[in-house]
Amino acid sequence: MRDWGSFLLALLAAVAVWYSLRERAPVVERAVSVPLQVVGLGEERTAEGVPKEVMLRLRGPAPLVEGARLPVSAYLDLSGAEGAFAREVRVAVPQGVEVLEIRPARVEGRVEAILTRTLPVEVLSQGAWVETQPAFVEAKGPRSQVEEAVAAVGLDLGGEAVGLTAFGPRGPLLGVELAPQEVRVVQREAPFFRKEVAVVLRPPVGLKVLDYAPKTLEVVGPKEALEGLAEVEARPQGGFRPGEVSGPLVLNLPPGVRVLGEVLGRVRLALE
Repeated sequence: MRDWGSFLLALLAAVAVWYSLRERAPVVERAVSVPLQVVGLGEERTAEGVPKEVMLRLRGPAPLVEGARLPVSAYLDLSGAEGAFAREVRVAVPQGVEVLEIRPARVEGRVEAILTRTLPVEVLSQGAWVETQPAFVEAKGPRSQVEEAVAAVGLDLGGEAVGLTAFGPRGPLLGVELAPQEVRVVQREAPFFRKEVAVVLRPPVGLKVLDYAPKTLEVVGPKEALEGLAEVEARPQGGFRPGEVSGPLVLNLPPGVRVLGEVLGRVRLALE
């Protein structure tokens, strides 16, 4: 039969020794940064203005405070919060550890509904127009920021993929998450420029031009192709003939230069 009396005495002695060692351990202070967890929001709301970390100044026995894995946590309870809020940061520490300071000790922010919408992708590139796949991404975040977003913007560094950031009229919106966060580059082309040029008609011998419209049109193309281009030769789709002709115009455009859409014109010719 087990000697329960001896067992209890040994247990009490062990506990006494443990407490004695703890009491004799040096008391130290330590500053640590811990993640600030937000609780009580649910999946359809988010909090703006909440720091990612808080700084804690702790004091207690050295074996507890100086441990490599100090079991300390900080959280912000936003249960029932709507709109603007001001809540105290709460901290959980081991028994025997004293919290001397929490920085910040109080957090002010705003609770917002989470909104999702689609944004176009815009890639900034020097000397090239970049086509991406996909051309649109999904933006998710606080309603105020997602409603302000106008595009998912990336910078082309010459690689196969481009990382994206949501942008609004006033700059980047760091609270908006994008899915996907990067897009694949499928094509790079020389950028197109716009230029207004004169329209000229050169009918065959025996015909003269009395009037025509339009006198000018807008063309697009690479900068180099447009620099020396001052005029574009045109003719009626059905050819030159006496009288008035209305309809599409056939244009003699340099390589790489084009017009946006079909050009309709009116030409009035007479015999010389």
